[in-house]
Amino acid sequence: MSACAATPFTPSCFLQGFGRLFYMVSPTATAYTNWEDVPDFIAEAIPFFVMTITIETLALAVLKGGAYMKKERSWDAHRFSVNDLVGSIGAGMLQQISQFFIYNITVASYLYVYNHFRVVDLDPKNIYVWIAGFLIVDLGYYAFHRAAHEVNLFWATHVVHHSSEYYNQSTALRQSIFQSYCSWIFDLPAALFLPPSLYAVHKQFNTLFQFWIHTEMIGNLGPLEYIINTPSAHRVHHGRNPYCIDKNYAGTLIIWDILFGTFELERVAPAVQSEKDTERVAYGLTHPINTFDPLTIQFHHLRHVLTTCWSTPGFSNKFKVLFYGPGWHDDTPRTGLLEEIPPIAKDIPPAKYDLSVPTSINVYVLVHFALLIAANAITLNGKKSQPMEYHVIVLVSAYVLGSLTSFGRIFDHKPLAIATECLRNLAAAGILAATSLLTPLVGQAAPYLAGFHVFSALFLLVAQKNYATAVTASNKTKTQ
Repeated sequence: MSACAATPFTPSCFLQGFGRLFYMVSPTATAYTNWEDVPDFIAEAIPFFVMTITIETLALAVLKGGAYMKKERSWDAHRFSVNDLVGSIGAGMLQQISQFFIYNITVASYLYVYNHFRVVDLDPKNIYVWIAGFLIVDLGYYAFHRAAHEVNLFWATHVVHHSSEYYNQSTALRQSIFQSYCSWIFDLPAALFLPPSLYAVHKQFNTLFQFWIHTEMIGNLGPLEYIINTPSAHRVHHGRNPYCIDKNYAGTLIIWDILFGTFELERVAPAVQSEKDTERVAYGLTHPINTFDPLTIQFHHLRHVLTTCWSTPGFSNKFKVLFYGPGWHDDTPRTGLLEEIPPIAKDIPPAKYDLSVPTSINVYVLVHFALLIAANAITLNGKKSQPMEYHVIVLVSAYVLGSLTSFGRIFDHKPLAIATECLRNLAAAGILAATSLLTPLVGQAAPYLAGFHVFSALFLLVAQKNYATAVTASNKTKTQ
Protein backbone atom coordinates (compact mmCIF):
# COMPACT_ATOMS: atom_id res chain seq x y z
CA MET A 1 0.00 0.00 0.00
CA SER A 2 1.40 3.44 -0.94
CA ALA A 3 1.43 6.46 1.35
CA CYS A 4 -1.61 7.92 -0.45
CA ALA A 5 -3.83 4.84 -0.16
CA ALA A 6 -5.61 6.13 2.95
CA THR A 7 -5.82 9.79 1.82
CA PRO A 8 -6.30 9.75 -1.97
CA PHE A 9 -7.89 13.21 -2.21
CA THR A 10 -5.29 15.36 -0.50
CA PRO A 11 -3.86 17.71 -3.17
CA SER A 12 -0.57 15.91 -3.76
CA CYS A 13 -2.12 12.42 -3.57
CA PHE A 14 -4.96 13.45 -5.88
CA LEU A 15 -2.54 14.58 -8.59
CA GLN A 16 -0.50 11.44 -8.13
CA GLY A 17 -3.50 9.10 -8.22
CA PHE A 18 -5.18 10.86 -11.13
CA GLY A 19 -1.92 10.91 -13.07
CA ARG A 20 -1.61 7.14 -12.80
CA LEU A 21 -4.69 6.79 -15.00
CA PHE A 22 -2.68 8.42 -17.81
CA TYR A 23 0.66 6.71 -17.10
CA MET A 24 1.90 10.08 -15.82
CA VAL A 25 4.17 8.68 -13.13
CA SER A 26 7.69 9.23 -11.92
CA PRO A 27 10.05 6.39 -12.93
CA THR A 28 12.14 6.93 -9.80
CA ALA A 29 9.09 6.94 -7.51
CA THR A 30 7.66 3.78 -9.11
CA ALA A 31 10.84 1.67 -9.14
CA TYR A 32 11.01 -0.96 -6.42
CA THR A 33 13.73 -3.44 -5.57
CA ASN A 34 11.35 -6.23 -4.55
CA TRP A 35 8.08 -7.09 -6.24
CA GLU A 36 6.43 -7.60 -2.83
CA ASP A 37 6.88 -3.88 -2.18
CA VAL A 38 4.87 -2.82 -5.24
CA PRO A 39 1.54 -1.29 -4.11
CA ASP A 40 -1.80 -2.47 -5.45
CA PHE A 41 -2.22 0.57 -7.67
CA ILE A 42 -5.45 -0.77 -9.18
CA ALA A 43 -7.15 -1.11 -5.79
CA GLU A 44 -5.93 2.37 -4.87
CA ALA A 45 -7.44 3.73 -8.08
CA ILE A 46 -11.00 2.74 -7.10
CA PRO A 47 -11.84 6.25 -5.74
CA PHE A 48 -10.71 7.74 -9.04
CA PHE A 49 -12.79 5.23 -10.99
CA VAL A 50 -15.84 6.29 -9.00
CA MET A 51 -14.99 9.98 -9.46
CA THR A 52 -14.52 9.86 -13.24
CA ILE A 53 -17.59 7.66 -13.76
CA THR A 54 -19.62 10.17 -11.75
CA ILE A 55 -18.24 13.13 -13.70
CA GLU A 56 -18.92 11.46 -17.04
CA THR A 57 -22.45 10.51 -15.99
CA LEU A 58 -23.20 14.08 -14.90
CA ALA A 59 -21.80 15.38 -18.18
CA LEU A 60 -24.06 13.00 -20.13
CA ALA A 61 -27.03 14.22 -18.10
CA VAL A 62 -26.28 17.91 -18.64
CA LEU A 63 -24.82 18.29 -22.12
CA LYS A 64 -27.16 18.77 -25.07
CA GLY A 65 -30.05 19.19 -22.68
CA GLY A 66 -29.75 15.63 -21.45
CA ALA A 67 -30.13 14.15 -24.93
CA TYR A 68 -27.40 11.60 -24.26
CA MET A 69 -29.49 10.08 -21.48
CA LYS A 70 -32.73 9.73 -23.42
CA LYS A 71 -33.84 6.17 -24.11
CA GLU A 72 -34.11 6.81 -27.82
CA ARG A 73 -32.77 4.78 -30.68
CA SER A 74 -30.38 7.32 -32.14
CA TRP A 75 -26.61 7.68 -32.29
CA ASP A 76 -26.54 10.62 -29.86
CA ALA A 77 -28.86 9.12 -27.24
CA HIS A 78 -29.05 6.19 -24.84
CA ARG A 79 -25.39 6.34 -23.78
CA PHE A 80 -26.01 5.35 -20.18
CA SER A 81 -28.19 2.93 -18.27
CA VAL A 82 -28.20 1.91 -14.62
CA ASN A 83 -28.43 -1.79 -15.46
CA ASP A 84 -25.32 -1.60 -17.64
CA LEU A 85 -23.43 0.41 -15.01
CA VAL A 86 -24.14 -2.27 -12.41
CA GLY A 87 -23.30 -5.07 -14.85
CA SER A 88 -19.96 -3.55 -15.83
CA ILE A 89 -18.69 -2.45 -12.43
CA GLY A 90 -20.05 -5.65 -10.92
CA ALA A 91 -17.94 -7.72 -13.32
CA GLY A 92 -14.90 -5.73 -12.25
CA MET A 93 -15.69 -6.32 -8.59
CA LEU A 94 -15.94 -10.06 -9.14
CA GLN A 95 -12.66 -10.05 -11.03
CA GLN A 96 -10.87 -8.22 -8.24
CA ILE A 97 -12.32 -10.22 -5.36
CA SER A 98 -11.68 -13.51 -7.18
CA GLN A 99 -7.97 -12.93 -6.52
CA PHE A 100 -8.56 -14.29 -3.02
CA PHE A 101 -9.70 -17.66 -4.39
CA ILE A 102 -7.88 -18.47 -7.63
CA TYR A 103 -4.20 -19.26 -8.11
CA ASN A 104 -2.18 -16.25 -9.24
CA ILE A 105 -0.61 -17.93 -12.23
CA THR A 106 0.57 -14.60 -13.64
CA VAL A 107 2.90 -13.79 -10.76
CA ALA A 108 3.88 -17.41 -10.05
CA SER A 109 4.88 -18.18 -13.65
CA TYR A 110 6.74 -14.89 -14.05
CA LEU A 111 8.72 -15.38 -10.86
CA TYR A 112 9.55 -18.97 -11.79
CA VAL A 113 10.92 -18.03 -15.21
CA TYR A 114 12.79 -15.01 -13.84
CA ASN A 115 14.36 -16.97 -10.98
CA HIS A 116 15.40 -19.96 -13.09
CA PHE A 117 15.92 -18.74 -16.65
CA ARG A 118 16.73 -15.02 -16.70
CA VAL A 119 19.64 -14.19 -18.96
CA VAL A 120 20.75 -10.97 -17.28
CA ASP A 121 20.41 -9.12 -13.98
CA LEU A 122 19.16 -5.57 -14.46
CA ASP A 123 18.76 -2.79 -11.94
CA PRO A 124 15.03 -2.05 -11.48
CA LYS A 125 15.89 1.54 -10.48
CA ASN A 126 17.75 2.29 -13.71
CA ILE A 127 15.71 4.69 -15.88
CA TYR A 128 16.53 2.82 -19.11
CA VAL A 129 15.42 -0.47 -17.60
CA TRP A 130 12.19 1.25 -16.50
CA ILE A 131 11.56 2.47 -20.07
CA ALA A 132 12.38 -0.96 -21.50
CA GLY A 133 9.88 -2.43 -19.07
CA PHE A 134 7.20 -0.04 -20.28
CA LEU A 135 7.76 -1.09 -23.90
CA ILE A 136 8.04 -4.85 -23.36
CA VAL A 137 4.97 -5.04 -21.12
CA ASP A 138 2.96 -2.99 -23.62
CA LEU A 139 4.08 -5.20 -26.52
CA GLY A 140 3.22 -8.29 -24.48
CA TYR A 141 -0.25 -6.88 -23.90
CA TYR A 142 -0.71 -6.29 -27.64
CA ALA A 143 0.26 -9.91 -28.34
CA PHE A 144 -2.13 -11.25 -25.72
CA HIS A 145 -4.96 -8.94 -26.75
CA ARG A 146 -4.67 -9.98 -30.36
CA ALA A 147 -4.69 -13.65 -29.38
CA ALA A 148 -7.69 -13.00 -27.12
CA HIS A 149 -9.68 -12.02 -30.23
CA GLU A 150 -8.23 -14.60 -32.63
CA VAL A 151 -8.22 -17.71 -30.41
CA ASN A 152 -11.68 -18.90 -29.43
CA LEU A 153 -10.72 -20.31 -26.02
CA PHE A 154 -8.99 -17.05 -25.10
CA TRP A 155 -11.94 -15.06 -26.44
CA ALA A 156 -14.14 -17.01 -24.02
CA THR A 157 -12.52 -15.04 -21.20
CA HIS A 158 -11.97 -11.71 -22.93
CA VAL A 159 -15.52 -11.58 -24.33
CA VAL A 160 -16.68 -10.40 -20.90
CA HIS A 161 -15.10 -7.00 -21.53
CA HIS A 162 -16.86 -6.63 -24.89
CA SER A 163 -20.32 -7.72 -23.79
CA SER A 164 -21.61 -4.21 -22.97
CA GLU A 165 -23.65 -2.41 -25.61
CA TYR A 166 -22.53 0.91 -24.11
CA TYR A 167 -19.15 2.62 -24.18
CA ASN A 168 -18.41 4.71 -21.12
CA GLN A 169 -16.02 4.76 -18.19
CA SER A 170 -17.79 1.91 -16.44
CA THR A 171 -17.22 -0.33 -19.48
CA ALA A 172 -13.51 -0.33 -18.66
CA LEU A 173 -14.25 -2.18 -15.42
CA ARG A 174 -16.17 -5.03 -17.08
CA GLN A 175 -13.45 -7.62 -16.64
CA SER A 176 -13.12 -11.40 -16.71
CA ILE A 177 -12.35 -13.55 -13.69
CA PHE A 178 -10.25 -16.03 -15.69
CA GLN A 179 -8.57 -13.85 -18.32
CA SER A 180 -5.23 -14.07 -16.49
CA TYR A 181 -5.21 -17.82 -17.19
CA CYS A 182 -4.83 -16.95 -20.87
CA SER A 183 -2.66 -13.84 -20.67
CA TRP A 184 0.20 -15.09 -18.44
CA ILE A 185 2.09 -16.86 -21.20
CA PHE A 186 2.54 -13.62 -23.15
CA ASP A 187 4.38 -12.05 -20.23
CA LEU A 188 7.03 -14.76 -19.96
CA PRO A 189 9.47 -13.36 -22.57
CA ALA A 190 9.85 -10.28 -20.36
CA ALA A 191 10.71 -12.55 -17.41
CA LEU A 192 13.97 -13.46 -19.14
CA PHE A 193 15.38 -10.05 -18.25
CA LEU A 194 12.85 -7.63 -16.66
CA PRO A 195 12.89 -7.52 -12.83
CA PRO A 196 9.55 -8.70 -11.38
CA SER A 197 9.04 -5.43 -9.51
CA LEU A 198 9.09 -3.42 -12.75
CA TYR A 199 6.85 -5.97 -14.43
CA ALA A 200 4.31 -5.60 -11.60
CA VAL A 201 4.46 -1.80 -11.87
CA HIS A 202 4.01 -1.61 -15.63
CA LYS A 203 1.39 -4.35 -15.73
CA GLN A 204 -0.79 -2.25 -13.44
CA PHE A 205 -0.16 1.09 -15.14
CA ASN A 206 -0.83 -0.47 -18.54
CA THR A 207 -4.22 -1.58 -17.19
CA LEU A 208 -4.96 1.79 -15.58
CA PHE A 209 -4.15 3.67 -18.78
CA GLN A 210 -6.89 1.77 -20.56
CA PHE A 211 -9.52 3.09 -18.17
CA TRP A 212 -9.83 6.69 -19.42
CA ILE A 213 -10.08 5.71 -23.09
CA HIS A 214 -13.49 4.12 -22.52
CA THR A 215 -15.62 7.16 -23.28
CA GLU A 216 -17.55 8.79 -26.12
CA MET A 217 -17.01 12.23 -24.60
CA ILE A 218 -13.52 12.69 -26.09
CA GLY A 219 -13.20 12.98 -29.86
CA ASN A 220 -10.29 12.63 -32.27
CA LEU A 221 -6.97 13.66 -30.69
CA GLY A 222 -5.16 14.54 -33.92
CA PRO A 223 -1.53 13.36 -34.16
CA LEU A 224 -1.88 11.40 -30.90
CA GLU A 225 -4.12 8.95 -32.78
CA TYR A 226 -0.92 7.61 -34.40
CA ILE A 227 1.10 7.35 -31.16
CA ILE A 228 -1.03 6.28 -28.20
CA ASN A 229 -4.24 4.37 -27.66
CA THR A 230 -7.04 6.94 -27.60
CA PRO A 231 -10.79 6.93 -26.95
CA SER A 232 -11.39 7.11 -30.71
CA ALA A 233 -9.06 4.18 -31.46
CA HIS A 234 -10.53 2.08 -28.69
CA ARG A 235 -14.08 2.86 -29.77
CA VAL A 236 -13.22 1.11 -33.01
CA HIS A 237 -11.88 -1.85 -31.05
CA HIS A 238 -15.17 -2.16 -29.14
CA GLY A 239 -17.29 -1.88 -32.28
CA ARG A 240 -19.29 -4.69 -33.82
CA ASN A 241 -19.37 -3.01 -37.22
CA PRO A 242 -17.59 -5.22 -39.78
CA TYR A 243 -14.81 -2.64 -40.24
CA CYS A 244 -14.11 -2.67 -36.49
CA ILE A 245 -13.59 -6.40 -36.08
CA ASP A 246 -10.09 -7.41 -34.94
CA LYS A 247 -8.68 -3.89 -34.95
CA ASN A 248 -6.74 -1.65 -32.53
CA TYR A 249 -5.43 -4.07 -29.93
CA ALA A 250 -3.17 -1.50 -28.27
CA GLY A 251 -2.78 -1.13 -24.54
CA THR A 252 -0.89 2.15 -24.30
CA LEU A 253 0.91 2.65 -27.63
CA ILE A 254 -1.04 2.38 -30.89
CA ILE A 255 2.23 2.01 -32.78
CA TRP A 256 2.03 -1.77 -32.36
CA ASP A 257 -1.20 -1.83 -34.39
CA ILE A 258 0.39 0.35 -37.05
CA LEU A 259 3.46 -1.92 -37.21
CA PHE A 260 1.49 -5.17 -37.33
CA GLY A 261 -1.34 -4.11 -39.65
CA THR A 262 -4.28 -3.99 -37.24
CA PHE A 263 -4.73 -0.20 -37.08
CA GLU A 264 -8.04 1.39 -38.07
CA LEU A 265 -9.26 4.97 -37.70
CA GLU A 266 -12.79 5.68 -36.51
CA ARG A 267 -14.90 6.49 -39.57
CA VAL A 268 -16.07 9.90 -38.43
CA ALA A 269 -14.71 13.41 -39.03
CA PRO A 270 -11.89 14.31 -39.44
CA ALA A 271 -10.89 10.81 -40.60
CA VAL A 272 -13.65 10.87 -43.25
CA GLN A 273 -14.56 13.93 -45.29
CA SER A 274 -18.17 13.30 -46.28
CA GLU A 275 -21.33 12.29 -44.47
CA LYS A 276 -21.87 9.29 -46.73
CA ASP A 277 -18.54 7.83 -45.59
CA THR A 278 -19.36 8.31 -41.89
CA GLU A 279 -19.97 5.07 -40.04
CA ARG A 280 -20.70 5.44 -36.33
CA VAL A 281 -19.62 2.63 -34.04
CA ALA A 282 -22.15 0.23 -32.55
CA TYR A 283 -20.79 -1.41 -29.41
CA GLY A 284 -21.00 -4.88 -27.98
CA LEU A 285 -21.01 -8.38 -29.39
CA THR A 286 -22.11 -9.36 -32.88
CA HIS A 287 -24.59 -11.64 -31.08
CA PRO A 288 -25.65 -9.82 -27.88
CA ILE A 289 -26.14 -11.86 -24.71
CA ASN A 290 -29.18 -9.83 -23.54
CA THR A 291 -28.82 -10.38 -19.81
CA PHE A 292 -27.37 -8.72 -16.73
CA ASP A 293 -26.81 -11.95 -14.83
CA PRO A 294 -23.18 -11.76 -13.59
CA LEU A 295 -22.39 -15.45 -14.09
CA THR A 296 -23.80 -15.45 -17.62
CA ILE A 297 -21.70 -12.36 -18.40
CA GLN A 298 -18.60 -14.18 -17.16
CA PHE A 299 -19.11 -17.66 -18.59
CA HIS A 300 -21.60 -17.62 -21.49
CA HIS A 301 -19.03 -18.03 -24.28
CA LEU A 302 -16.86 -20.48 -22.36
CA ARG A 303 -19.89 -22.73 -22.02
CA HIS A 304 -20.58 -22.34 -25.75
CA VAL A 305 -16.99 -23.18 -26.68
CA LEU A 306 -16.82 -26.27 -24.50
CA THR A 307 -20.22 -27.65 -25.58
CA THR A 308 -19.38 -27.00 -29.23
CA CYS A 309 -16.01 -28.70 -28.83
CA TRP A 310 -17.65 -31.72 -27.19
CA SER A 311 -20.25 -32.12 -29.92
CA THR A 312 -17.88 -31.51 -32.85
CA PRO A 313 -16.62 -34.75 -34.45
CA GLY A 314 -12.94 -35.30 -35.11
CA PHE A 315 -9.85 -34.30 -33.10
CA SER A 316 -8.74 -31.80 -35.74
CA ASN A 317 -12.08 -30.01 -35.70
CA LYS A 318 -12.18 -30.00 -31.90
CA PHE A 319 -8.75 -28.37 -31.90
CA LYS A 320 -9.99 -25.73 -34.34
CA VAL A 321 -13.04 -24.98 -32.21
CA LEU A 322 -10.71 -24.20 -29.31
CA PHE A 323 -7.80 -22.50 -31.02
CA TYR A 324 -9.10 -20.97 -34.24
CA GLY A 325 -11.06 -17.72 -34.20
CA PRO A 326 -14.54 -17.38 -32.68
CA GLY A 327 -15.97 -16.97 -36.19
CA TRP A 328 -14.43 -20.14 -37.58
CA HIS A 329 -16.46 -23.03 -38.95
CA ASP A 330 -16.00 -25.52 -41.77
CA ASP A 331 -14.80 -24.02 -45.06
CA THR A 332 -13.76 -20.66 -43.57
CA PRO A 333 -10.35 -19.09 -42.86
CA ARG A 334 -8.84 -19.41 -39.38
CA THR A 335 -10.53 -16.28 -38.03
CA GLY A 336 -13.79 -16.69 -39.94
CA LEU A 337 -15.32 -14.57 -42.69
CA LEU A 338 -15.85 -10.84 -42.26
CA GLU A 339 -18.81 -11.12 -44.62
CA GLU A 340 -20.66 -13.14 -41.96
CA ILE A 341 -20.57 -10.28 -39.45
CA PRO A 342 -24.07 -8.72 -39.24
CA PRO A 343 -23.99 -5.27 -40.90
CA ILE A 344 -24.78 -2.10 -38.97
CA ALA A 345 -27.14 0.50 -40.43
CA LYS A 346 -25.59 3.96 -40.81
CA ASP A 347 -28.72 5.93 -40.02
CA ILE A 348 -29.84 4.19 -36.82
CA PRO A 349 -28.01 2.14 -34.16
CA PRO A 350 -29.05 -1.36 -33.12
CA ALA A 351 -31.63 -1.54 -30.33
CA LYS A 352 -30.08 -2.05 -26.90
CA TYR A 353 -31.18 -4.58 -24.34
CA ASP A 354 -32.65 -2.25 -21.69
CA LEU A 355 -35.85 -3.45 -20.07
CA SER A 356 -37.84 -0.77 -18.28
CA VAL A 357 -37.48 -0.56 -14.48
CA PRO A 358 -39.15 2.09 -12.27
CA THR A 359 -36.92 4.97 -11.19
CA SER A 360 -37.46 4.07 -7.54
CA ILE A 361 -36.03 0.59 -8.17
CA ASN A 362 -33.05 1.99 -10.06
CA VAL A 363 -32.31 4.35 -7.16
CA TYR A 364 -32.70 1.46 -4.72
CA VAL A 365 -30.21 -0.66 -6.69
CA LEU A 366 -27.72 2.21 -6.89
CA VAL A 367 -27.83 2.73 -3.11
CA HIS A 368 -27.19 -0.94 -2.44
CA PHE A 369 -24.58 -1.04 -5.19
CA ALA A 370 -22.68 1.78 -3.46
CA LEU A 371 -22.61 -0.43 -0.36
CA LEU A 372 -21.16 -3.27 -2.44
CA ILE A 373 -18.44 -1.00 -3.81
CA ALA A 374 -17.51 0.13 -0.30
CA ALA A 375 -17.34 -3.45 1.04
CA ASN A 376 -15.33 -4.57 -1.97
CA ALA A 377 -12.88 -1.65 -1.69
CA ILE A 378 -12.31 -2.18 2.05
CA THR A 379 -11.66 -5.88 1.47
CA LEU A 380 -9.22 -5.23 -1.37
CA ASN A 381 -7.34 -2.47 0.43
CA GLY A 382 -6.86 -4.80 3.38
CA LYS A 383 -5.25 -7.44 1.19
CA LYS A 384 -1.71 -6.24 1.97
CA SER A 385 -2.02 -3.85 4.90
CA GLN A 386 -4.35 -5.70 7.29
CA PRO A 387 -5.44 -8.99 5.73
CA MET A 388 -8.93 -10.00 6.83
CA GLU A 389 -9.91 -13.36 8.21
CA TYR A 390 -10.80 -15.80 5.46
CA HIS A 391 -14.39 -16.26 6.60
CA VAL A 392 -14.93 -12.49 6.23
CA ILE A 393 -13.61 -12.60 2.66
CA VAL A 394 -15.91 -15.55 1.88
CA LEU A 395 -18.95 -13.76 3.31
CA VAL A 396 -18.17 -10.50 1.50
CA SER A 397 -17.67 -12.41 -1.77
CA ALA A 398 -20.96 -14.26 -1.31
CA TYR A 399 -22.67 -10.96 -0.51
CA VAL A 400 -21.26 -9.34 -3.65
CA LEU A 401 -22.13 -12.25 -5.96
CA GLY A 402 -25.57 -12.77 -4.41
CA SER A 403 -26.38 -9.07 -4.67
CA LEU A 404 -25.24 -8.79 -8.30
CA THR A 405 -27.22 -11.91 -9.20
CA SER A 406 -30.33 -10.49 -7.55
CA PHE A 407 -29.88 -7.11 -9.28
CA GLY A 408 -29.49 -8.93 -12.59
CA ARG A 409 -32.78 -10.75 -12.03
CA ILE A 410 -34.49 -7.39 -11.42
CA PHE A 411 -33.04 -5.87 -14.61
CA ASP A 412 -33.88 -9.00 -16.63
CA HIS A 413 -37.51 -9.08 -15.38
CA LYS A 414 -37.06 -12.58 -13.99
CA PRO A 415 -39.96 -14.21 -12.08
CA LEU A 416 -39.93 -13.50 -8.34
CA ALA A 417 -37.08 -10.99 -8.79
CA ILE A 418 -38.38 -8.66 -6.06
CA ALA A 419 -39.09 -11.56 -3.71
CA THR A 420 -35.54 -12.83 -4.23
CA GLU A 421 -34.15 -9.39 -3.40
CA CYS A 422 -36.26 -9.23 -0.24
CA LEU A 423 -34.82 -12.56 0.88
CA ARG A 424 -31.29 -11.30 0.16
CA ASN A 425 -31.90 -8.31 2.41
CA LEU A 426 -33.32 -10.41 5.22
CA ALA A 427 -30.42 -12.87 5.02
CA ALA A 428 -27.90 -10.02 5.20
CA ALA A 429 -29.76 -8.46 8.12
CA GLY A 430 -29.80 -11.78 9.95
CA ILE A 431 -26.06 -12.33 9.57
CA LEU A 432 -25.29 -8.78 10.66
CA ALA A 433 -27.63 -8.77 13.66
CA ALA A 434 -27.33 -12.29 14.98
CA THR A 435 -23.60 -12.99 14.55
CA SER A 436 -20.25 -11.27 14.87
CA LEU A 437 -18.88 -12.82 11.68
CA LEU A 438 -18.58 -9.46 9.90
CA THR A 439 -17.36 -7.40 12.84
CA PRO A 440 -13.82 -7.15 11.37
CA LEU A 441 -15.34 -5.44 8.34
CA VAL A 442 -18.19 -3.28 9.66
CA GLY A 443 -17.35 -2.90 13.36
CA GLN A 444 -19.98 -1.03 15.38
CA ALA A 445 -22.03 -0.30 12.26
CA ALA A 446 -23.43 -3.85 12.17
CA PRO A 447 -26.82 -3.12 13.82
CA TYR A 448 -27.35 -0.04 11.63
CA LEU A 449 -26.57 -2.01 8.48
CA ALA A 450 -28.91 -4.77 9.63
CA GLY A 451 -31.68 -2.21 10.09
CA PHE A 452 -30.93 -0.74 6.66
CA HIS A 453 -31.44 -4.14 5.02
CA VAL A 454 -34.70 -4.73 6.89
CA PHE A 455 -35.95 -1.29 5.82
CA SER A 456 -34.91 -2.12 2.24
CA ALA A 457 -36.99 -5.30 2.28
CA LEU A 458 -40.02 -3.32 3.46
CA PHE A 459 -39.43 -0.71 0.76
CA LEU A 460 -39.41 -3.43 -1.90
CA LEU A 461 -42.77 -4.75 -0.71
CA VAL A 462 -44.20 -1.28 -1.33
CA ALA A 463 -42.42 -0.82 -4.68
CA GLN A 464 -43.29 -4.25 -5.99
CA LYS A 465 -46.52 -3.09 -7.63
CA ASN A 466 -44.78 -0.42 -9.71
CA TYR A 467 -42.15 -2.95 -10.77
CA ALA A 468 -44.83 -5.46 -11.80
CA THR A 469 -46.55 -2.74 -13.86
CA ALA A 470 -43.27 -1.98 -15.65
CA VAL A 471 -42.71 -5.67 -16.41
CA THR A 472 -46.24 -6.03 -17.80
CA ALA A 473 -45.83 -2.95 -20.00
CA SER A 474 -42.50 -4.25 -21.27
CA ASN A 475 -44.00 -7.63 -22.13
CA LYS A 476 -46.81 -5.96 -24.06
CA THR A 477 -44.27 -3.94 -26.04
CA LYS A 478 -42.39 -7.12 -26.97
CA THR A 479 -45.53 -8.78 -28.34
CA GLN A 480 -46.62 -5.81 -30.45
